[in-house]
Amino acid sequence: MLAGFVALVALALLPALDGDPAPRIADAQGGELTVTLLHNNDGESALLPLTNTVEAGDGTVELPVAGIAAYKAVVDRERAAARADGNAVLAVDAGDAYLSSAAFICGQREGSPFFDALAQSAIPYDAHVIGNHEFDSTPDVLERFIRSFEGQPFLSANLDFSGEPGFADLLDEDGLIELPIADSRVVGRSLILDDPVTGARFGLVGATTPGLPTISIPRHVAVTPDLASTAAAVQSEIDRLLARGVSRIIFVSHLQSLASDVAIVALLRGVDIAVSGGGHALLQNPAVAASLQLLPGERAPVEGEYPLEATDAAGRTVYIVTTAGTYKYVGRLDAVFDAAGEVESIVAATSYARPVVPAGEAATLAGFAGVVVPDPTLVATVEEPIADCLAGLASTTIATTEVLLDVSRAGVRGGESNAGNLVADAFLHAYARAAPGLGLPRRGPANPVIAIQNSGGIRQNAGDTLPTSGTAPGALFLVNTLDVLPFPNAVSVVRNVSPADLKAVFEVSGERYPAPSGAFLQIGGIAVVYDPSRPAGERVVSLTLPGGTPIVAEGAIVEGAPAVTIVTNSFVADGGDGYAMLGGNPDKLRIVASYEQALREYLRALGTIRAGDPRYAPGGEARSTFLEASPAGTAPDAERDSPAPPVTGSGLDHGAQSPPARVALMLLIVLGLAVTLGAAWTRRSSPPGPRRP
Repeated sequence: MLAGFVALVALALLPALDGDPAPRIADAQGGELTVTLLHNNDGESALLPLTNTVEAGDGTVELPVAGIAAYKAVVDRERAAARADGNAVLAVDAGDAYLSSAAFICGQREGSPFFDALAQSAIPYDAHVIGNHEFDSTPDVLERFIRSFEGQPFLSANLDFSGEPGFADLLDEDGLIELPIADSRVVGRSLILDDPVTGARFGLVGATTPGLPTISIPRHVAVTPDLASTAAAVQSEIDRLLARGVSRIIFVSHLQSLASDVAIVALLRGVDIAVSGGGHALLQNPAVAASLQLLPGERAPVEGEYPLEATDAAGRTVYIVTTAGTYKYVGRLDAVFDAAGEVESIVAATSYARPVVPAGEAATLAGFAGVVVPDPTLVATVEEPIADCLAGLASTTIATTEVLLDVSRAGVRGGESNAGNLVADAFLHAYARAAPGLGLPRRGPANPVIAIQNSGGIRQNAGDTLPTSGTAPGALFLVNTLDVLPFPNAVSVVRNVSPADLKAVFEVSGERYPAPSGAFLQIGGIAVVYDPSRPAGERVVSLTLPGGTPIVAEGAIVEGAPAVTIVTNSFVADGGDGYAMLGGNPDKLRIVASYEQALREYLRALGTIRAGDPRYAPGGEARSTFLEASPAGTAPDAERDSPAPPVTGSGLDHGAQSPPARVALMLLIVLGLAVTLGAAWTRRSSPPGPRRP
């Protein structure tokens, strides 16, 4: 099935990417039109308000920001303002609507509503694009999520759901959805919609990252393998829309980074505006005061201007927008289309991301004027029930700690972390408990057992440290373990891992250093030394078991080195995050239903993490060592926010591309960024487009 799907896309590639652009036909309405595009991405189940510490007078104030109820209020405010100006209005979500966390788990209990669906269905989205996190709990949860909506389309041009029987009655027959939807068939590749007030017609096309099989659990959902085939699938839908006389086309994607969107736009013809998801980037309009665009307490963005300008395959300008996730901002782009359906100008005065700040005393003290009253229905039906659930989880004490545990993104993705050591040791503890009942040999010199945990599976849902207060000593609660290890991953044992495969495992772990990577391994029961000055794939200098038994020495496998047993999470054991050498090993079994459960049980066994325990000292105990070490974080984060994020920054599965394909892709990205920077320089040197009557 996948081979056939890829073949069809490959056949579509030639005419779509090499032919002349399809002619644009003016809409029947004709004339000039201003459209307001409201957008967001990466909500990731962050439905409750967050808190920013901001300066106020002579001190600071804890300012509530975001929250789904306040987010909806901002959407409603901007929609009303745009309608008052006579604009057409569209609203889109660019994927990653939900993410495993304690808050997400509250909505998965028996009898509980799917809170993310309840929240998003209350917002008048014209389309949702399917992201990678939608598959983290398998397609079954995505199916439940989609069925919770009535008449809101879900789009992706490069996904094939035909291998999942549960989606059969959800799939539009030809993939091109036309509103209104009279039945349950809300999943398609593209969409035609007419603005109910102005009558203007628009076409929307969606796309999902080709790296999906590596970073999530799509099961039998097929996806295009690379950026070129994804572009072909998207172009096929664009051509269908143009042939139907739709001249205003918006591409909404979840490709994990702005660079990937710039690269794919360079391969496309016919797109006017692109909405990017997955990158969590915040763009800023230089024509608008920063105080109107940034949440109080947040740094100025460095990702680029709003909107970003890119160039398509025909040399046309395409405007790319995105914003930071977790419902902190509502993006708003006001674009003026001419009668032929081309973007004539961007309304600079009104095109920027709106911060989401609930009204209250803290906002008044902080001097922020753009506040909103949170939507009362979502407060009552979503925010309050989740808060009650989390309060219950936060009242269950698991253990105490005398040391501060580092679960930060930089800490776990850029090197050894004491929290990472704790998780790895929890896996070894789980093996020791389960082995007798499963007939597994005890861990020891005759049966080397090691533990690995991909850093992308250690999350920052409740902050960068445990305890979450940022100080120790303190208590660790059930809500903490659920937030830190939130994914539906079991603990798996992979047996008889050869020395060659073990070295390959650690080469994947270290290949991106010093760039933070979700594939970097936190480890137990083994020590590794990397040399980052060597080429990727040749960086492992040594692998040494307890007692000094070498597996690798001076970069070479030691003759007679033993095979090992690896305890890890099921995502990595099944080959996720580039660990295909483990996925292909048939000698494996699952020993604990949840990797969070393994951590919880280990913490209960410890009782207290002592300050003098060298295993959990700040920075760890030199289980992972880098020669000529560079500071983590000096290169862009390669993580793509996933249950076990991949190690490439392009939004593609590095294992699915040949070296020439990777080189070609990087050239496309560099070319696209160069064109974009040139366009941005030109726009800075010119006055912004006029406000249209």
